[in-house]
Amino acid sequence: MESGRNKGHSGGARPGKMNAGRFVALLREKVQLEPFLSDGTKLRREIAIKALLKTWPDLQGRDVRRLTANDCRIWAARAFREGTGFIAPNVKTVRKGMSASAFNKCVDCLRAVLEIARDSGIIDQNPAAKIPKAPKKRKRLELPSSSQFQAIVRSVTTAGARWSLDCADLVRLMAYSGLRLREAGALRWKHVDDPHNRITIPGTKSDSSYRLLPLFPALGALLSEIRVRRGAEPAEAPIARVESCLGALRSACAKVGVKAMTHHDLRHLFATRCIESGVDIPTISRWLGHSDGGALVMETYGHLRQEHSAAQAAKVLF
Repeated sequence: MESGRNKGHSGGARPGKMNAGRFVALLREKVQLEPFLSDGTKLRREIAIKALLKTWPDLQGRDVRRLTANDCRIWAARAFREGTGFIAPNVKTVRKGMSASAFNKCVDCLRAVLEIARDSGIIDQNPAAKIPKAPKKRKRLELPSSSQFQAIVRSVTTAGARWSLDCADLVRLMAYSGLRLREAGALRWKHVDDPHNRITIPGTKSDSSYRLLPLFPALGALLSEIRVRRGAEPAEAPIARVESCLGALRSACAKVGVKAMTHHDLRHLFATRCIESGVDIPTISRWLGHSDGGALVMETYGHLRQEHSAAQAAKVLF
């Protein structure tokens, strides 16, 4: 006698309700309704869904009960090898296949689609759970030294533009806190808790991005400097008066003679300084608003941790 799951799983649901297309639609709805995802994150997930459907054209019509782990592995190999076929306008180099990052997002997307089916009781196991991710080529970070960063800040400050000082404030705010650009823009004076020597970071990306940060000495000094310079401001007033400092930052880097930095590089600079100061990985991960216990920090900065460890080991004398 067949088990209830093999006969249909869902109490007489119509056959069309078993198709993967239904669960793709549910994933799209879930992403759009998630209150803590930024518009940019939602867009990237929609791009991943479209890439999944482009590389697996008949997926939406497939019965999720009949999808096997081997089906998923065959799709993965073909998708990584052939890609979506999309070529960006004016591109000089045409990539064959998918980048590791794009492929891994597609894998996450397929897993999420089938996980909804599993949570609904339609399937017992997620057949995409064991698809191996593509290893990403580690980008070597080229960040300024402490003295070079101070020279960059001076250059931004004295550039002579109307918003130069405000741009310098944003540069330092992000570098001294590790905030994402949207988080820095959402920061208000009401989030600064001087009595407890901490600052509340309003989450703009995910649940874990809402967090408490200690008022690091450099960050506390910056906020005190801004208060003295501006005078009393309402609790709801933004600490950062500009939404971007990218142009000023790039010009300053060119003048100082270092590689151009992005907003996100200021976050990398914060994490790097934390590692060089001996802060443990789980703590840095929490400060950055990650929810993976430090896996992403180790993946991104692991080589810096080893270099710092080796440098410190050289100081141990007997």
